[in-house]
Amino acid sequence: MLRKYICVILLTIAITPRVLLSQTPLSLAPNFSAIDARGNYHDLYSYLNNGKYVLLDFFYNECLVCQTHVPEVNDAFLKFGCNTNDVFFMGINFNNTDGEVISFENEYGVFYPNVSGIDGGGNDIVDLFMVIAFPTIILIAPDHSIPLQDIWPLTSVNIVDELLNTGVDTIACPYAQINSKESFTDIHIYPNPVNDFIFITSLHDVSNATLTLHDMLGNVVFTDYKSFLRKEKLDMSSYKSGIYFIQIYKDNMLIYREKIIKY
Repeated sequence: MLRKYICVILLTIAITPRVLLSQTPLSLAPNFSAIDARGNYHDLYSYLNNGKYVLLDFFYNECLVCQTHVPEVNDAFLKFGCNTNDVFFMGINFNNTDGEVISFENEYGVFYPNVSGIDGGGNDIVDLFMVIAFPTIILIAPDHSIPLQDIWPLTSVNIVDELLNTGVDTIACPYAQINSKESFTDIHIYPNPVNDFIFITSLHDVSNATLTLHDMLGNVVFTDYKSFLRKEKLDMSSYKSGIYFIQIYKDNMLIYREKIIKY
């Protein structure tokens, strides 16, 4: 409960300088393995040893500051390639279940994977990194060092600048909407969330298009090259629960993107 009180205190003194700096006292990151709330496996050293930086966002559901800073971290996540390039973003939850973390993701629109405190082992990771206040965002380098023990204040500009100062470059997110010569705002996808089939509708035919489906780790799990008629159906019954990104390309341009929640 002490950790939760610290979050409340930080909220009440938000207009004053923050006094609880370096929320992890560690300079070298210990390893951990965990399964996030959507069922994906993560091993910290595997990411680091493959040359990635890892940004850990320590939070719990009821923390108001944690709720309000999600768009800031999402913005940085998009600017650094949506976990497909040099930085891997992951949330570490304290004291909530998988179901509660999924509800948090859905309500606040979290793009990056999150390990729950109770079911996923997040509580143990919080203790491993000696985190005492929330939110705490740290950056771990490929050499296992922790160059950023606490990124604060939590603004997208500050997060991006701090990462740039470590030598990490921004890169376009492969899932982000880009400008198109044509308007395809009449494309709609439903139902969302989905259990079995998802429908893609448009007021006009979309010829010579490419549809791709990505999971949260950036893996392409489905690709289809075709001309889409006014209504198409995609079977998602065989995919496990989680967050997916569906994209439609035409003439090598991304014309539509939507985040899909699969139950």
